[in-house]
Amino acid sequence: MSPSTITVDRQGPVVRLALDRPDRLNALDPTMLDELLDVLAGLAADQDVQGLVLTSAGRVFSAGVDLDSPFFMENVPNEGDFTGKRLLDHQHRVIQALYELPFPTVAGVNGDAVGGGGFGLAMACDVRVAVRGARFWMVPGELAVVQDFGLSWLVQKQIGPSRTLHMALLGAPVVAETGLGWGLVNEVVEPAELSGRLDEITAQLAAAGPDAARMLKLVVRNGAQSTLRDQLGLEAVANGLAFRSAEFADRKATYLDRLRGR
Repeated sequence: MSPSTITVDRQGPVVRLALDRPDRLNALDPTMLDELLDVLAGLAADQDVQGLVLTSAGRVFSAGVDLDSPFFMENVPNEGDFTGKRLLDHQHRVIQALYELPFPTVAGVNGDAVGGGGFGLAMACDVRVAVRGARFWMVPGELAVVQDFGLSWLVQKQIGPSRTLHMALLGAPVVAETGLGWGLVNEVVEPAELSGRLDEITAQLAAAGPDAARMLKLVVRNGAQSTLRDQLGLEAVANGLAFRSAEFADRKATYLDRLRGR
């Protein structure tokens, strides 16, 4: 059956996935979670996929978790002290599934990204392109809860612990232009330019060497916690494989021809 809360458009080796509940500001509910998990699992197992572009329908990227759905604690039957933990363990699977995809992922943030369900999905991608004026914010500390959906980890890796704690404690929105300076987003474009920019990125992902792109993501991710010695060794192994590949031979010939003006 076709999903009802997301749309999936495969453009050659690149998949364009959009959250599609604009009437609910693309808030995450149980159906959307299940559909995202199903699609992401299929993509992770597909060796022909070279990239994913994630965006949303309407004017908001995602308003977070749907407060009127069984995702929100007031609407969940209390089955004991661990009810909330079990619920969040299930919800958090979507962040891990998106973050662990073996190929490059790009979030096209077309509007506000709120809390775990929205901000978290954007941060779980490798790259974020946001429209000017889009706002990012966490659940404010005044609610006496801890921000979830991996934001305490994902955001801290981009902007450091002090700014992460500032966002989480105060719950103040960070606009895309500020986020660009902080390293929260990679690019800021005008709203009318986002679709075209995502088309350009889709084309670039499709043109990349599929095995080399996956290897590059693996190497860069590993570099966050490896020693220089170990990282140099991994780079040597990765490029040793790449240099022997047919895709490198083809791309090298095309590149050299372009340099020579042929």
